[in-house]
Amino acid sequence: MEYKKVKPYKELEPFIHFYWELKGKEYEKGLERVFPDGCAGILLNLGNRCLTDNGGFSVDYGKTYVVGAMNAFKDSLIDNDTHLICVCLKPATFANFYHYASQIELTNNTIEFEKSIAFDVDKVYEDPFKYFDRFYSERIKTKTNHLHTVINDIHLFKGRICVFDLAKRNCITVRQLERNFKKFIGLSPQEYSNIEQNLIYSSWAHIHSIAQGLSIW
Repeated sequence: MEYKKVKPYKELEPFIHFYWELKGKEYEKGLERVFPDGCAGILLNLGNRCLTDNGGFSVDYGKTYVVGAMNAFKDSLIDNDTHLICVCLKPATFANFYHYASQIELTNNTIEFEKSIAFDVDKVYEDPFKYFDRFYSERIKTKTNHLHTVINDIHLFKGRICVFDLAKRNCITVRQLERNFKKFIGLSPQEYSNIEQNLIYSSWAHIHSIAQGLSIW
């Protein structure tokens, strides 16, 4: 399996984490597990039909899908003819590019985009990452992220801050904070904080395992 990550155009960095591309290899087949990161993604299938969402959903060639934020991991079946490409958005930035349903309706779901807002497959083949830079530079509707400061606080405290303190620091009621998270992210503040803690722990565990491996030589 070949996996590549590419940073977006500088002006898009506040809204997009990165673009990624995944290609299967001949005689290789297996499951690719994706863990929650609190972000939505826009997925395009450039290969044969691919099973995702733990085998419960198939993405077809040439179709564009929105993948909502997750609160549990998902497995996808990667075959030798799999070719997926994705735009990984930053938290609460989906609304900067799309007028769509509240993110809570997309949580843990993969939904096909209508043709009017789907990617142009022919242009993607020419140069996918430059195409995405152009596509999103032209599509951006607002540069305001309604949860920017709140998300920064969660990251600052490494997810270890209660919802009440989070609301107090940002001069908002707990109820309004909960509503905004469900609307713009699709998760509760507590779910997002838990994901942040898990990501930090996973990163630490990975570094620790590498250090242990190095120490035996």
